[in-house]
Amino acid sequence: MKPHKIPLHRFLLISLLVLSMLIPGLSAFAQAADDGLTFTLSVEPASLTKPGTVTVSARVSNAGTSDLNTPMSLYDPDGKLVTAFSDGGSLLSLPSGENYLWSGQYEVKQSQLDDEKLVYTLRYSAQDASGNLIEKNLPATAQIKFTGEKVDLRVTRTITPEVVRRGKEVTVIYELVNQGNVKLNNITIRENRLLSTRTQTVKSLDPGTSEKITFTKNNVTADISSSALVTYRKEGDRKTQQLTIEAVDIPLAKPGLQYTLTSDKNQLSIGETATLTLTIKNAGNISYSNITVTDPVLGEVFTNVQIDAGQTKELTKEVTLNQSSTYAFSLKLEDNTGTTQTEKVPELKLSAYAEGQMLRLNLMLTASSETIHAMPGEITFNLTVTNDSNTPAKNIRIKHANTDIYTIKELAPGQSMVVSRVFALSQSGKYQFTASALDSMDNRVEFDSNALTISYAAPTAAPTHEIIVTIPPAVTHSPIPADYTASGGQTKDILFMLTLALGALFGLAVILLGISAIARANARAKSNAAFDTFELAGGARDYTAEPDEDTRAVETLVEEESDIVSSKVELDEEPPHKKYLQTDEDAEKPVKADEEQTPITVDEDGTFRLTRETQSTEDDTAVETERRSRRAERHKADETDETEKPEDI
Repeated sequence: MKPHKIPLHRFLLISLLVLSMLIPGLSAFAQAADDGLTFTLSVEPASLTKPGTVTVSARVSNAGTSDLNTPMSLYDPDGKLVTAFSDGGSLLSLPSGENYLWSGQYEVKQSQLDDEKLVYTLRYSAQDASGNLIEKNLPATAQIKFTGEKVDLRVTRTITPEVVRRGKEVTVIYELVNQGNVKLNNITIRENRLLSTRTQTVKSLDPGTSEKITFTKNNVTADISSSALVTYRKEGDRKTQQLTIEAVDIPLAKPGLQYTLTSDKNQLSIGETATLTLTIKNAGNISYSNITVTDPVLGEVFTNVQIDAGQTKELTKEVTLNQSSTYAFSLKLEDNTGTTQTEKVPELKLSAYAEGQMLRLNLMLTASSETIHAMPGEITFNLTVTNDSNTPAKNIRIKHANTDIYTIKELAPGQSMVVSRVFALSQSGKYQFTASALDSMDNRVEFDSNALTISYAAPTAAPTHEIIVTIPPAVTHSPIPADYTASGGQTKDILFMLTLALGALFGLAVILLGISAIARANARAKSNAAFDTFELAGGARDYTAEPDEDTRAVETLVEEESDIVSSKVELDEEPPHKKYLQTDEDAEKPVKADEEQTPITVDEDGTFRLTRETQSTEDDTAVETERRSRRAERHKADETDETEKPEDI
């Protein structure tokens, strides 16, 4: 079943009928709710730390269109009638549009502080719809906060001036504010002794109240500082509390304001614009505010300028010149020392020229070299000065930095002149020359040349022959492969190594042969010496047998007194030298029987002497006898010495 749609005009008609039926009820609700009576309440203070007295303010208003003639009474939070409300505790009537104000004291209880509110009630009588009197209660609530005990002393300090000029005074003001909810007593402040030796006291300070204390230092001649110790006590408490105020420096004023006025152009054509720049540099410790800059020609140039200590500011102003003008700026200064003063800026002159009257000089700088090879190094600078204007240039001064180089009396329009000078430069760098001249208005105008950079280069040393080092080719060794087999090249290497070994052995053999030859030569020389010494006699020689008594005297070969011990030789062995001295003929020759061998004699001390046989003579016998006697005496003396010789310890 499809819903039935109601036409729009029927819906509007039904709505109007429903509203007409509800209008009487709405009118009755408005009258009942809007009888025009309002009641509001407030308390002071709005917070308490403990039960106490507050001031209550009530306001009753009749905002209705008719007067209220019904008596109204006010009841406190305890339900008691407030007799001080109106006349005898009742407000008899309240005309339309009027208000009634009331205030009184009330003692707040702890329970009310816990609830954090106070409730007052306005009671009055009214008629209902049937005409009967009914009693109405209209309450009003005021919030009251329970904060507990709060001790809060705020101290603020003001120093005037922040920077003090020499000989002036400085003032320090302390403001004491009780921001707590309890009373403070015996508040004392003791300042820094450099500023003041006084101790000032405030007897008491209620909550929400304030007091000011002032300290003054006169005739300040040096930097000082401000700091304070504040002590106080809470009412009803013997304990002293304290508050420290941090130190603040109050410096002695050191002015250091610097100012200059410049322009981007000092010579202009008439109608041309120039930019003036006022540079203010504050190198002191004073701060300036609300600076005003004025000029006799331009009037007020800059206003409300502020520059702090250590700050630099540049202020610019564009001006259009129709004639030559001189600008003289004045500065009105207000500083943080409490002083206001006026300063004059050095004047600035700008010249305005008609067409063709402006002076122009062209300076072209060249040098004989751009490099020096010694310190100092000589170089020649050539400066070409050309007058490119239509007016003569007079008294042209040429300078380098602050040093005067040359002066040209005058250059006519289009004329040029070259100034050459030799200089000894002590360092490298940029060099530039300046020329200043008087123009047609007797203004000195400056022009700069182009800058030349002169560098320094050490002198070149004499050429030397380059030594070419021959690098030997690298030798690389490769590992022998596992499948390597000997080849012809390897065979040659083995033979070469064997040849070297054989050569070394041959050399060693030659050395040994030489040593052997030398040894044989030495032995031969010894043998020859022995052969020359011993003259062999025929017959056999017995080296061990004792000599017979019949042995003839022999001549001793050794003439010295000392004994010579001879080597013992076997009888059956031929002496060594005989082997080398015997020839073939000697070997074949038989030994003659009648040739006797050279005898060997034995001395008395048991030593042997080699002698050769000589013919016996009487002299020889005597000599031999004397010798034997001497030997016997010497032998006896030796035995005596051995007997007397002490034992070794």
